[in-house]
Amino acid sequence: MNSLKKRNFGLDLLRALSIWLVLLQHAGINIPGLKPMKIGTIGVEIFFVISGFLIGGILLKSIDEKKGIINTLKNFWIRRWMRTLPLYYTVLLFKYIVIDNSIGWKLIYYIFFLQNNLHHGPSFLGVSWSLVLEEWFYLFCPIYLLFLNHFLKKRNQIIFFITLFITSIVILRTRWVLIENVSFDNVNAYFPYRFDSMFIGVLLSYLNINKPLFFSVLKSKKVFIIGLLLFISYLFFYWNLAVNNLINKTYVPRTIGFFILPFSIGLTLPYISTLKINFYQNNLKKIIFYYITWTSLLTYSIYLIHPFIYNYFIDNKKITNIFLLNFISAIIITYITSYLIFKNFENPILKLRDKISS
Repeated sequence: MNSLKKRNFGLDLLRALSIWLVLLQHAGINIPGLKPMKIGTIGVEIFFVISGFLIGGILLKSIDEKKGIINTLKNFWIRRWMRTLPLYYTVLLFKYIVIDNSIGWKLIYYIFFLQNNLHHGPSFLGVSWSLVLEEWFYLFCPIYLLFLNHFLKKRNQIIFFITLFITSIVILRTRWVLIENVSFDNVNAYFPYRFDSMFIGVLLSYLNINKPLFFSVLKSKKVFIIGLLLFISYLFFYWNLAVNNLINKTYVPRTIGFFILPFSIGLTLPYISTLKINFYQNNLKKIIFYYITWTSLLTYSIYLIHPFIYNYFIDNKKITNIFLLNFISAIIITYITSYLIFKNFENPILKLRDKISS
């Protein structure tokens, strides 16, 4: 209970929202006409910004401890990869050994997170497309931040170069799309042209730690409303293009659009991170608190295993032909399975990780 109370409820709320957008989309529930983005992609975009914010904070605090470049990198990578890789490889091997091994030697793409770039789409394990971006971000981000911290002594210089990196990604992505006329789906999953989403979170984290007065301004309701309006406006703009099948004929959604969406999410994040819930007031608030917090804790396992459960209940309709019953059954089984995985697989590995990294 004490460990749950220490968590940031606002960020847990965002994380729960992101996974539910994915769950709804994969069940076939979507905003009509919002393709090829879909609401699940919006959910993943929210998670990218949160991930950059949290990982950036972890890294920046580790750098401030001045334990040396090698120790900082080693400790960060051990902790990150012991959090993400064991379950990912378990699910990957389960799919390959038990369900479908037709991919053959190309499984190696998935082992080294190259499926987006070399396999032209992670069709074998569809949800892994976002993990590719995350894992390469985990590899690159600490090196870049340590480089900046080593050569730059002023905080404003570091802020400038993080901003410059985000700008450079947008420019390089734009150049790539203009030259190659790359489709929205291919841009969406291609690293490193999507790192700006996560580095927006990193920039926010740096401001939170090193420019608290400025970050307190970003926490205001006014900035939150601006971000929310920008978010809604861009989705409306995108939807107007999507319903007319103009996404892959228009440059904006494939270039600057990939910056506008996470930027708008980033503007809402500081205010949302201040949200709290007093679960001592009544049982309803206590239920909401536990549900949101545990959904956030189970997000990773839910994300990886729900496609298998959906395939049984929703896609193949093994229980009934009634969609609502199939959907509810799939959600319940997904949550139960994810909880068991967290308690009996992820949590023991996290405890081992803490021992190793300490």
